[in-house]
Amino acid sequence: MVYRGKPSAGCEACRRAKKRCTLEVPACLRCVKLRKDCSGYRDTTELQIQDESEAVKRKALKQKARQTTAATYLLAPPAAQALSGTLTPASTNSDSSSGSDEATEIVMHSSSWSDDGGIETYGYDRNLALVSRSGSVPLGFSMRPLAAEVATTHFFNQFTASGHWNFLRIFRQNDRIDPCLDLAIRACGMAALDNVEYVSIGRDYARTMYIEALGLLNAALRDPERSKTDESLLAVAMLGYYENLVCDSRESIQSWKAHIAGATQLLKIRGPAQFRSLIGRTLFRETRVQIMIHCIWDDLQPPSFLWDWQDELQAQSVEWHIARPADELIEICYEFAKIRARVERRTVRDEEALAKVNEIDRRMVRWSINTMTNSGALWHYTTMEVPDDPNIWNGMVHVYHGNPAPSCWNTFRSMRILVTRSQEWLCRRLPIFTDAERTEQTAHFRQVRRQMTDEICAGTPAALGHAPSPAYNNPAVLVSAYGSIWPLFFAGTCALERLGTTKWDAFRETPSQTTKASAASAQAAWLLGRLEHISSVVGLKWAAGIASALKGDFTLHTDLMPDEIDDSWGLEIGHHDGATPAWLKRMQEARRARGQLPLLVGGGRTVIGDRIS
Repeated sequence: MVYRGKPSAGCEACRRAKKRCTLEVPACLRCVKLRKDCSGYRDTTELQIQDESEAVKRKALKQKARQTTAATYLLAPPAAQALSGTLTPASTNSDSSSGSDEATEIVMHSSSWSDDGGIETYGYDRNLALVSRSGSVPLGFSMRPLAAEVATTHFFNQFTASGHWNFLRIFRQNDRIDPCLDLAIRACGMAALDNVEYVSIGRDYARTMYIEALGLLNAALRDPERSKTDESLLAVAMLGYYENLVCDSRESIQSWKAHIAGATQLLKIRGPAQFRSLIGRTLFRETRVQIMIHCIWDDLQPPSFLWDWQDELQAQSVEWHIARPADELIEICYEFAKIRARVERRTVRDEEALAKVNEIDRRMVRWSINTMTNSGALWHYTTMEVPDDPNIWNGMVHVYHGNPAPSCWNTFRSMRILVTRSQEWLCRRLPIFTDAERTEQTAHFRQVRRQMTDEICAGTPAALGHAPSPAYNNPAVLVSAYGSIWPLFFAGTCALERLGTTKWDAFRETPSQTTKASAASAQAAWLLGRLEHISSVVGLKWAAGIASALKGDFTLHTDLMPDEIDDSWGLEIGHHDGATPAWLKRMQEARRARGQLPLLVGGGRTVIGDRIS
């Protein structure tokens, strides 16, 4: 089942002529004028979702026939020459984070196997071999795995670990994997593997599994009972991960937002009853974080049920002693998202908004002190000095003791960066402060942001598997790397702020020379390097788009554009004819009109005084 968009409901004559049908009853105006019989109108609800199974099969079989005729497959040596072994999670791990020179490559063979899983594979049921790039000897397998096996094994290796979706391993051992969930697992696993290794059928296979999973998910969501299952919510979350894995355009970000919107509705449909199981509580908490990111990103009012159900969630949580700090932080983020949305919509006075944001900042400071001193060893961290290491900024790294402390602490630091920007902007708007007071306030806010940036840098190695022993490294690197993208982005904006647009322009053109000029430029280069590492080595392509925003592609989001911009910024986003793009002109005019930095910008609108442009 495939979603085909919104089709035309017009009559057959208008559709053939490619004319707009007026849809009058009993006949449209065009057919009446031309004295033609009007065939009537179509039911668009039946046309939006169509069964494309046969078409996909025919296309895959044709492609298979062409590939077999061309005989261009890179064949591994006979099985007798292969080293004995079995397929394990460690076997499919590229170990890319360790900088291994022995990169691997998955190659498709022309012989076919049947898929015992009972799910149609559309021509992708052929066996694969992992082959070393540096030689012709295959990595040891006594039997070459199916594409489904490779994708599934890589998924469990990269996405699941103690503390994150480990219940999926239990599902798989007990043969409880839902068909839709199984397809989503294959899509994410193969997409992640294809991003870091060469997989001859990887992209097409992952895309096919994604489309089929989407069709099954649409069918499940129409069922009142199946829509409330953990498997449906997991499938929505995984398809959102898939969008981040393959994201190379703004359209993929929109698809991610659509998945988050769907997950929001699912949480609401599932109700407080979902808190009765550990799986339900875990999925609620993880999805709630994604919803908060979406709301803060687009200045949206967060759904009220996210916090209205907190008392019920706490009462059902036997793991409350572990989850408490994270839940308390999410409550603060929830209040911050609410005030951002109100400021964006001009439904709150500046004085009231500043008072609320100041209280949120004080709550965040109290949260950090209480979490460090009263929440147990899991949430406590220390700072360790290490020798020169390109994966560690300035020789300082945080030592954590387990999940979810690293990602939660970096979320706190990201939120404080945003909170201080809101404070700075609101202070500039209010006429009650003198110039000297504004200067002192700005210096304080920027000092806080610099401290948060340094702490994000120190907390990132644990998420990417680079923290030296005895420091904790998250075993599910792909998941923890995903949680590091936003903190790295916000830290990068602080580095841009310290450099200023002139130095940042020079940095973008010659980063290798500029990094020696100042600590800010060196830190900016390190932050960009971490995002590029996540994109090319870990395999989350979305990080490349976020890195592009830091390099000047502010079409991704206008919320944190630099203070002083000029026409040269337009050249970085494809306007090589020298023309200044319309969006950049509007931002320049807004800054000239106010003489200030507009901070709370979202959805393409900028707040200027009491007007919204």
